Amino acid sequence: MLGRIAIVLIGIVGLYGAMTLYPPLYHVVRWSIPITVVLWGVSRFHLYGFRRPLTVIAGCLLILEGITRGLFQFVPLSELGGAVANLVLVIGIFAEMYAQHYRERE
Repeated sequence: MLGRIAIVLIGIVGLYGAMTLYPPLYHVVRWSIPITVVLWGVSRFHLYGFRRPLTVIAGCLLILEGITRGLFQFVPLSELGGAVANLVLVIGIFAEMYAQHYRERE
């Protein structure tokens, strides 16, 4: 347990150090988050299809979050817009966790 925490902390420090030493890497990391979330949502449809409503909801929320996160980074929004962009991500992740739980039970 302690080893995993140490590896995560070393990875975070290493990534932060690389972004401060090589500034263009910051933009790659910043834009990789919305792209990864959209691809994660699309992969839910590719892997599990459209049969289960919870999987569809989770995939749609993840895709929506990637788009809103990209818009939030591209066009500065108000505090409410940023809060909504972050809230959609949290709800999408919880929906995906529930969908995974029910897929494992079947």
